[in-house]
Formats: sequence, C-alpha cells, structure tokens
Amino acid sequence: MTRVLVVDDEIDTLNLLRTILEISGYEAFTTLNSVDAITLAEVEHPDLILLDIMMPLLDGFTLCKMMRLHPATVNLPIVFVTAYSALDLEDRRKEAGADMVLPKPIGMDMLIEAVEHATSARTALKVAPPPPAPVATPTPIVESKPAATPEPAKPVVPQPTSQPTLQPPATPTVSATPPIPSVEMKPDSASTTPQSNPNGSQPTK
Repeated sequence: MTRVLVVDDEIDTLNLLRTILEISGYEAFTTLNSVDAITLAEVEHPDLILLDIMMPLLDGFTLCKMMRLHPATVNLPIVFVTAYSALDLEDRRKEAGADMVLPKPIGMDMLIEAVEHATSARTALKVAPPPPAPVATPTPIVESKPAATPEPAKPVVPQPTSQPTLQPPATPTVSATPPIPSVEMKPDSASTTPQSNPNGSQPTK
C-alpha cells in the first residue's frame, strides 16, 4: 500500500486530503506543523509527500529544499497542493525541487491522478539503468627510445691566412764570352794596292 505524508496548516484541508487518500486505497499520515514534517517522514517512511506552500514557521518552498537535502526524503516525490498562484510559481517550484503543483480547491480525481503520476515517475527514475559507460579505446604502447646523445661540437681551428709566395729575383744571365765588337777596317795609307797597268809595264818609281 502506498503511504502518503500530508503537511498543511489548515485542519479542514488536511482532513479532506486524508479522506480522499484513504477512500482511494492509500495510507495517509498528516501533520499541521511543518517543522515536524521531516521527523515524521523519518518515522513513517512515506512513498509520497503532499505539501502546502503558505504555512507559518517553514513555508512549503523552504521545507521542500530541506527535504531534498535529507536522506529520508531526498528521492521522494513531492507535490505542492496550494492556493498560491503567483506568476513565479513554476520557477520557484523547480528551484525548490518539487515534482508538480496542484491548485486548491482540488477534486478527488485530480488528486489521485497526480499522486499516481508522481509516484510512477519517481519509480521509473529509480528503475532506469544508468547509461553504459563509454568503452575506453586502448592506447597503443609505443616503446620509447632514449634520446640520441648529441655529439660534442668540434672546436673551430682558425686557418692561417695564405701569404703570397715570394719568388726570388731573377738572376741575369751572364754570357761567358763577351761579345766582340765589330771594327770597320780602313785601308792603310802606307800600303797601296798596285794599280794594274793596262800596258803590262810596272809603274816607274
């Protein structure tokens, strides 16, 4: 049997909700004090919580946030049943962590439908298997080779600047025999060449 915890500061609303639940086959636990709601949940272990919003001491938004942080109620479906109709109701409902909102006054069919929907939705979340973990691709093992030791740099030896080769001065060639100067020979005045006489006779001295 589904167990339902009802928290409301109005006794008439509390009695009405309990009656509807019991007629529909649910077991109801009720409290007028919002401060005692978490303690009652720890004792009774409900399957769902119906929670009013506008209550003294702890309002419904604050109580819902506290229940989401408590181990006994962190995963329970929580439904707001309230006359609060501000424009930011849906945003605040999500912020507090409630599953849905039912407006007051509420009919029997609407209440039972909401209880069944919230309960089945939470059960589906619990039963749904977690997504499969991604398969890790094995990383190929690459054998690391030791880094090559760099060869020591060879010292740079400065090359001597090439000097021009000095050639010894050329030795003048000296002829062993000095050249003989040519002398023009003149005829001697003392020596006379005899003139030929056409007559064949010797000249007279």
